[in-house]
Amino acid sequence: MSSNSPRVPRCGAGRTDAAPRFGAPQAFTAVSFPVLGVTLHMTEMPVDDIFLLLGGCGALGAAAVVAVGGGRRRLGGLAAAVLRATAGK
Repeated sequence: MSSNSPRVPRCGAGRTDAAPRFGAPQAFTAVSFPVLGVTLHMTEMPVDDIFLLLGGCGALGAAAVVAVGGGRRRLGGLAAAVLRATAGK
């Protein structure tokens, strides 16, 4: 094999590389939610409505992630996290 050939990842059959923890979709969401909130506030939308709208968008996004990557284990973990957050622990 020459030194100019591209490097090929060596993983066994049926194994895939793990997805990155923080990528472009997460960065886009982290930037777009505050920008959207500020934009809506500048158009004189009430703050309560902005929080309700963005909270609903976040809930839909979380539900989509659970449904696509899902399973009971992740759904159970999400439910436990919500219960801990609402209990104030």
